[in-house]
Amino acid sequence: MIQVEGLSKSFNGRTVLQNIDALFEKGRVNLVIGRSGSGKTVFLKCLVGLLKPDAGKVYFDGRSFYDVDRSEQQTIRRELGKVFQMGALFDSMTVEENVRFPLEMFSGLSEKEKKDRVQFCLERVNLAHAASLYPSEISGGMRKRTAIARAIVNNPKYLLCDEPNSGLDPETAALIDELLLNITKEFQTTTIIVTHDMNSVYEIGEHVVLLVGGRKAWEGHGKAIFDDPNEALQEFVFSSEIMRRLRKA
Repeated sequence: MIQVEGLSKSFNGRTVLQNIDALFEKGRVNLVIGRSGSGKTVFLKCLVGLLKPDAGKVYFDGRSFYDVDRSEQQTIRRELGKVFQMGALFDSMTVEENVRFPLEMFSGLSEKEKKDRVQFCLERVNLAHAASLYPSEISGGMRKRTAIARAIVNNPKYLLCDEPNSGLDPETAALIDELLLNITKEFQTTTIIVTHDMNSVYEIGEHVVLLVGGRKAWEGHGKAIFDDPNEALQEFVFSSEIMRRLRKA
């Protein structure tokens, strides 16, 4: 479980996040949505410690990340799996080597244990056949699946994803959604996904937080997005021509 209390962040006097409270439970797909500039990515960076908030608390299963010492912060970071927007794979490493990298950096596993764990994760994302290929030799969807395999290789308690469907066609995006949902249930991770993909919101959003201008404007289940009367939500959901047509259908 990740709990956020009063999270605020400003840059050069410009408020990006203001007094955000949220509770993200394990075993559920939690989504953070909002338009570009709404503060989604800054929010995620504050959660993982890439940015320090100006005010507020972030608790990982009761541990206040910004109040514990550096050693405990490192312990929490080792429990985090992260999927970056562009995948952030190492071009000079094969798919297998990319997935193995966190084990080399942070685990004390034996050689056989590392090999078995990498193989398990590759099979879990249906990439065992591509283990020897390089990122330049695989599709965008396969690169995202490689990034997910790398994120879960250390068996994290918390899985944080920044726009995992960015740049993917709808069919591949749906496969990534299904994969993240299944991994969340299988491993009972606390999963937080930053996205603007409304298909993701509706199909896998068990808990959704909408940010507008750095404030929490709405939260609820993804299935409620079309019917909830919240004005900020309706403006966001039906801001695109496609969604307006769906509403009329």
